[in-house]
Amino acid sequence: MKARVQKATKNLSPKQMEKVFLKVAAYFSVLSEPTRLRIMYAVCAGEKSVSEVMEMCGTSQANVSRHLLALHKIGILLRRKEGVTVYYSIADNATVEMCQSVCAKIAEGVH
Repeated sequence: MKARVQKATKNLSPKQMEKVFLKVAAYFSVLSEPTRLRIMYAVCAGEKSVSEVMEMCGTSQANVSRHLLALHKIGILLRRKEGVTVYYSIADNATVEMCQSVCAKIAEGVH
């Protein structure tokens, strides 16, 4: 991973890197909400309807929809509409892998 990060950023100017840092901060801000992590956990196993996500996360439709929108807008989730049902799936496997890695690390210390 180190080589990929260096390759992607090594030719950027300090001004360009500042833009990258701002976008990364916004990205992590979206991930800093526990409900959004629950939603990602639910959707990791495969595409889910809003109703399925609501049931798995144990929260209201309005709350789930708000969080799904935030995850979709930042590019973490894909959205597909079939009739009146909206389905969400993972768009960014790198983010899922990062979250799973962090969750596994944190879980090691939880007893």
